[in-house]
Amino acid sequence: MIVASGWSAVSAVVVMAVAARVLDTADYTRLLVYYSALFGCFQIITGIQNESSRAVSSANLESGDRGVARPARVLTMAVILTGAGVVALLLLSPLWAPSLGASTLVVSVSAAILVIYGCYLSLAGALAGHHRWGTMIVLFLSEPTVRIGLVLVIALTLPSLVSLQLAMAIPALTSLLVALAIRPAREALLARGDVGLRRLLGNGLLAMLAAMAAAVLVNGFPAIVRAALGDATPGLATILLAVQLTRAPVMVPLTVFQSIAIAGFVAVRNGSLKVLVKPFAGLAALGALLALVVGFVGPWIMRLLFGSQYVMSGLMLGCLTFATVSVALLTISGTATIAVGAHRAYLVGWLLGAGATVALLFALPLAGVGKVIAAVLVGPLFGVLVHLWAIRGSGRDGDL
Repeated sequence: MIVASGWSAVSAVVVMAVAARVLDTADYTRLLVYYSALFGCFQIITGIQNESSRAVSSANLESGDRGVARPARVLTMAVILTGAGVVALLLLSPLWAPSLGASTLVVSVSAAILVIYGCYLSLAGALAGHHRWGTMIVLFLSEPTVRIGLVLVIALTLPSLVSLQLAMAIPALTSLLVALAIRPAREALLARGDVGLRRLLGNGLLAMLAAMAAAVLVNGFPAIVRAALGDATPGLATILLAVQLTRAPVMVPLTVFQSIAIAGFVAVRNGSLKVLVKPFAGLAALGALLALVVGFVGPWIMRLLFGSQYVMSGLMLGCLTFATVSVALLTISGTATIAVGAHRAYLVGWLLGAGATVALLFALPLAGVGKVIAAVLVGPLFGVLVHLWAIRGSGRDGDL
């Protein structure tokens, strides 16, 4: 899983570096915003994976793989929830598509891919629930590999904003195609959950709403930063790129390991906060170490990969990296919260963390990247407090 998460992070950097070399600054800014919005949508529907992983893992733990939910209900949940979400996105597309520089073709293709990707995520969650980590590694490696190859081909043959947007979206189909070609993944179609379809849909919806808040703080955050700072901000493209780059070292591995964490927390769900002490300490230490490394080598890497027009000081890059630790703490506390079945508190924590961050981003009397650092460092901690309260309460009061 470490190799898979590392490769995902590397692929994101390579894709953005290639695009920076073939697009002008204006189109590159639009591409970064589209990339942010697209992967923000992907992150929203990871709520399906989280609930699928929890339901299947809990069914295995409690009833020896004879859960209440019938086979394929996890997949049905994915189709219903993503289908409804995509219809809403399409209906609202006149409001958001122009700001992304997205054509009708790009919007339509992206919408279709989201539904298919939701089906894949339900399978990935079921695989995590069955502890099929080897199969998951294959799936995690396939998508970024295809994305790098396709972006390189497009950049060499037909470089344009639209073609690169499609090259970033289409490889998301790869994971489902590979999954259907692997026997353990096909068997996951028959995975059973610990609840019936109605409860599964409710839990999945709550998980997706929480993932929507998470998307605001992680993959979709550069688009929010653009709205808060405004297009007239000097070096806006550099700020958006720096925000994207400094999240990857902390968040990409954590996102990949989330299903493993859910399965682990389900096994020890006792309402004790002690289970979070080591993860929290590890994330803080990792964030501090990465902040130092990024602070030293970040400006050189940006100049080498993206060009001299996209460079930020080492101090700002290091601070941006460490600020991401707050988002990581919210992610891991949320994972533990959903594992104990406190879905509503999980949602409230994410909504509060995301809302506080966005409010600070718009309200703080700071300029440029300093405002971004302060908002990201402080805002998510409000949500962490809600999750910790819910986990402690679950040991006494059951589901919250």
